[in-house]
Amino acid sequence: MATPDKLIELLTGKVFKVRNQTVVFDFDAAALYEVNIAVLHKTVTKHSKRFPSDFMFWLTSDEWKEIAEQISPGLSNTKLLPPLAFTNGGLFMLSSVLKGPRAAQVSVLIIESLFSYKKIIDRNR
Repeated sequence: MATPDKLIELLTGKVFKVRNQTVVFDFDAAALYEVNIAVLHKTVTKHSKRFPSDFMFWLTSDEWKEIAEQISPGLSNTKLLPPLAFTNGGLFMLSSVLKGPRAAQVSVLIIESLFSYKKIIDRNR
């Protein structure tokens, strides 16, 4: 069975701070859900009402250049278009709009992680 640690393992090194929000970029979200990035973009566009600005936003060119160089020198020259950034809410919402067994697995991992986190907090009160 999946564990919350598995989600942490899958997202390690793929979480960034942008505009004071913790985000995962579209290419890493596509890899997490095992879908083509074009499928991810099409699905998000189709269900745009489920992705308000606090769930997802486009990086500006300047934001992307700065972060891309941190990820890998020269990345901003090879991937010119800034990516979408998904917050925790957006990443979870992807689980509800993407189809297939992988989306279900990731959804379970997210929910288990949230409940595990709540248990830790409750124990420390």
